[in-house]
Amino acid sequence: MKLLRPFQNAMGIDISDQVVRMVQLIPKGKKFKLNSISSRPIPEGIVTDGEIKDLKVLSGLLKDLVKKPHLKHPSTSAAILSLPERKTFTKIIELPNDMHENFDANLREGLAEHIPLNLDEAYIDWQIIGEPKPEDKKIRALVSVAPQLLVESYLEVCKQARLTPLILETESAALSRFALEEIPGSGSHMIIDLGANRTGIIITEEDFVAYSSTLAISGNQLTGVLQIKLGLNANEAEQAKIICGLDPKKSKGVVKQILEPELKPLLQKSMEIISFYEEHSIKNFKVKDLTLVGGGAKLSHLDELISSMISLPVRLGGWPSNLINPGEKLLHLAPSYATAIGLSLRGAQNLPWFSDKNL
Repeated sequence: MKLLRPFQNAMGIDISDQVVRMVQLIPKGKKFKLNSISSRPIPEGIVTDGEIKDLKVLSGLLKDLVKKPHLKHPSTSAAILSLPERKTFTKIIELPNDMHENFDANLREGLAEHIPLNLDEAYIDWQIIGEPKPEDKKIRALVSVAPQLLVESYLEVCKQARLTPLILETESAALSRFALEEIPGSGSHMIIDLGANRTGIIITEEDFVAYSSTLAISGNQLTGVLQIKLGLNANEAEQAKIICGLDPKKSKGVVKQILEPELKPLLQKSMEIISFYEEHSIKNFKVKDLTLVGGGAKLSHLDELISSMISLPVRLGGWPSNLINPGEKLLHLAPSYATAIGLSLRGAQNLPWFSDKNL
């Protein structure tokens, strides 16, 4: 009943340094329907490395995002937002199996060894992995830590935009929900999020994030290299990247020859991460496949380059199959809106926002 779910179908809102995106999904039978979608460019300096520098300007953009969307207006002011991956820390740690007596102390002690933050100035969220048995000496916990000032700035910008924030979750959690809608949750899977300012690498293990990291390579960096080497302005270089990509037949393969070496470090790092993860996987899981998301994921022939080096099946993240076709005009947006879609799936599925599984 709606009275028992006053914040049904919360919007998913993804704030990056350059763009803010919103998606709202609503249930339609056994599937979901896209009810509302929109984006707004963020002027330079308003959000820097995920930190909100100007609450007033960003809150104004959020208001406009909701007031003038594509399709219909959102049916709620409730929102689920992602926190920037490079400002949060997610880690699987082992703890003594004494949940009731010393859990909090053990958790903070375990975190202190892995997290470069003052825990007295951070918010901590956690969930136990699996179902530990009484005889187990150790338990595994998935823990996320975020600076208090960062979290409070996101809550404040929602307040100024007259939105009701239900959950702030890690970007990797939202992307995992998006990607795993289309592939079996069992085993391990890699996600590469190639964005405008950075690239995120995520490994999921069953239904949780086992590893996440951020690399400096970005779509803007690739555009900048084309600018310099081809003597183009920013718009021309961006168009060359979009039109030619890694296609050997476009522009006689010149753009491909420039971009491919710039992408090799990303692929090398991805292989190193896979090797490290598989060597240390407690369940001896192997990474089964790779999903590409983010605006840069649409780079022509990128999937072929990755597959040739990493030897894994590679797919471009698309609208989940449990979503009613949003129309031809919107199909190409899925990789760019992956985080917002993942957040909105949580809202549309009406998953709890008051339990201990808000990671």
